[in-house]
Amino acid sequence: MKFYSDVTKQFYDTEKACLEAEFKVKEKQNREKILREKAEREAKEKQEKLAAERKTRAAEVEEARKAMVVAQHKYSELLEAFCKDYGYFHQTLTGEDAKGIIPTLFDIFNPLFFDIK
Repeated sequence: MKFYSDVTKQFYDTEKACLEAEFKVKEKQNREKILREKAEREAKEKQEKLAAERKTRAAEVEEARKAMVVAQHKYSELLEAFCKDYGYFHQTLTGEDAKGIIPTLFDIFNPLFFDIK
């Protein structure tokens, strides 16, 4: 008498051989399933960690932008008050300061170039 396994799609001479083969196949499938679930869980944890880090750093950037806008407004107010009292304000820039103050064509693409509220 031959035994056919629906799991392995093969014939076996004994029932014991058939059951052992099915057990090995199911065991292999379970190990693969566990490894797949572990990999999915690790990938999900990694994505969540990256999302949390991105959110934290985005908040830092937003706080820095707010501080920059406040500093720009204070600078404008002080400069305006100085010019109102003394007529003008002169400042000499050299080196890297001079290079940084010269606007370029690409400044129109820089969000810091415009004071957007």
